[in-house]
Amino acid sequence: MTLNGTEPFPIRCRGLLFDMDGTLIDTTVIVERHWKVWCKSHDIDFDSLIATSHGRPSTEVIKQWAPAHLQEEYLSAVYIQKLESTVTNDKDGMVLISGAKELLKSIPSSMWAVVTSAGFEMATQRFKQTGLTTPPVLITASHITRGKPHPEGYMSAAAQLGLDPKDCVVFEDAPAGIRAGVASGAKVVIGMNTGTMPLDHLTEAGANPIVKSFDELNFEILPDGWIEITKKQ
Repeated sequence: MTLNGTEPFPIRCRGLLFDMDGTLIDTTVIVERHWKVWCKSHDIDFDSLIATSHGRPSTEVIKQWAPAHLQEEYLSAVYIQKLESTVTNDKDGMVLISGAKELLKSIPSSMWAVVTSAGFEMATQRFKQTGLTTPPVLITASHITRGKPHPEGYMSAAAQLGLDPKDCVVFEDAPAGIRAGVASGAKVVIGMNTGTMPLDHLTEAGANPIVKSFDELNFEILPDGWIEITKKQ
């Protein structure tokens, strides 16, 4: 699904790079519930904050929205860890994106990675909580210095797989992540229209094609070792 009707299928690549929240695991209800409490306690407009927070590390959101006199405290490792631990321990409303579990089980470990704006503790716990296959390469906010929309995370993931980003396909549900994938030089950035953001925000950020779940796609490992992605009819 795209606004201009053109899609790049079939897509051939050597690696699959996945975002986590909203792409493999839907934690939107949880994330928004906790940001809503945080906004209320600081008299910040929740709708304005949430419109720009999806796909970005907590530190970046706090830098943008926390009151100036609280910036130093709130950007400390202790505060960030406490904030993320609270969210991590909340599983109420968390669901898997359809087709994610089956896909990750079917792809060789040398061919995929996860790049998330969550911290390492949160990311590893989410995979345990959902039973999803543990990523062979996991790049979290704890591993990089510049979060999405900067491409550092995706470039690092490709490098750890021994691949060039131009031979990889990125899967993302939020504009910041989509822009990170595009900036990394990825061959294709597939938008996951899972409800995190409006469809037009995904296309404007550069996603093409766009799907609602992995069930819409076929993944085949070719004899030459490449992955072919096609759209189910």
